[in-house]
Amino acid sequence: MNLNIVNCTLKHRAVLAQIGASTFYQSYKDENTEADMQAYIQDTYTIEKMIECLNNKNIIYFLAYKDTGDVGYVKLLLNQTNEKLIGLTAEIEKIYVRKEFHGKGIAQQLMAHVKQYCVQKSYKNLYLGVWQQNHKALKFYCKEGFKTFDTRTFQLGARLCDDYMLSYDL
Repeated sequence: MNLNIVNCTLKHRAVLAQIGASTFYQSYKDENTEADMQAYIQDTYTIEKMIECLNNKNIIYFLAYKDTGDVGYVKLLLNQTNEKLIGLTAEIEKIYVRKEFHGKGIAQQLMAHVKQYCVQKSYKNLYLGVWQQNHKALKFYCKEGFKTFDTRTFQLGARLCDDYMLSYDL
């Protein structure tokens, strides 16, 4: 399935908030309390938060869509630092694909787009954090060439989650 992938602007704020909230909820509702899920969604996927992120020069969103509408996005944090990575570094903070489009190669196309963008901008490293229990995502990232280099914790409401940190040399 061929996609169109665009750099987002303020006009995309509502669709980014909607995809983020719905995809996050579908993906993690079974492992977390409803209160923790709602607190995270209400803090992370508001229109105001999207505007704040879209106005930040160190954050870029890539929205994937096809003729029937939007299917997913990537949130990329530019000019990041990590003591274990040397050189210009970017972080994939979110890569979300609507559930009905899982298994159709969309995440692979989004990842290829991000890698190409980072190479064009002379980045040396791309990294991300992924929940240690998200085996499907871990398999995908390993298939994409990412390697574990560290761990960190992620706060989801009252719960602390353990993440693997994975990097990709560009």
